[in-house]
Amino acid sequence: MMKCKRWLLAVLLMMLPLSAMASDISTISIWKDGAFEDLPVPPPPADPETIIPGKIHRHASEAEESLLLRAAILAYFEGADMDISSLSYAFNEADLDGGEKEALVLVRGDEIDRSGRPMLLIFSKDRDGFREWEELAGMDYPLIIPKRSKKQESGVHSDLYFLYTDEEGHSSIRRLSPEEGIYPPAVNGEPADEKLLKKLKGDAWFCSRDKKGREITWFSLGSE
Repeated sequence: MMKCKRWLLAVLLMMLPLSAMASDISTISIWKDGAFEDLPVPPPPADPETIIPGKIHRHASEAEESLLLRAAILAYFEGADMDISSLSYAFNEADLDGGEKEALVLVRGDEIDRSGRPMLLIFSKDRDGFREWEELAGMDYPLIIPKRSKKQESGVHSDLYFLYTDEEGHSSIRRLSPEEGIYPPAVNGEPADEKLLKKLKGDAWFCSRDKKGREITWFSLGSE
């Protein structure tokens, strides 16, 4: 029995170097100029959402479809020269002007924007359902809506912030300031003031995950 235990111990000791080698993933072998070359493993891409201010509450999207909103979206695209069934959308409801909540709708698809940036449709509510109010093409997300101060009058639209990532993977937060209740095109977004961002409170909509780990839910506009 003693010899058996010693034999098992010897086998385990011999396996230790192999285990250490197997766990070493700091380098990767690349075939270059007729030979393998060990190069460091590149770090994983940084999550751009980490630059969202810490005091901002994160939300993914509504998990259940609204049939009234779906009808409004389909009506918006009625007559458009595109394959509507290839489009999908996600939505949230948020307050932009201190009154009734608006429906923020992201619509994505190759026929919307081949760069991968969706269109943002903003719908207001009325007694009959939802009415399209404004569209913003090429909109990055998450969308950040600041907490309204008590001094802001009802009907005055809040600035709209959004997370922008350029072609090189650099991320920043840009701001759209409304003029007479209308937001300018997304390409006109201005870099947000860093000092203001540190103090910014409010909500971020269309985050990849919320605090409960829920992801964005996309609904197809194709026939079911």
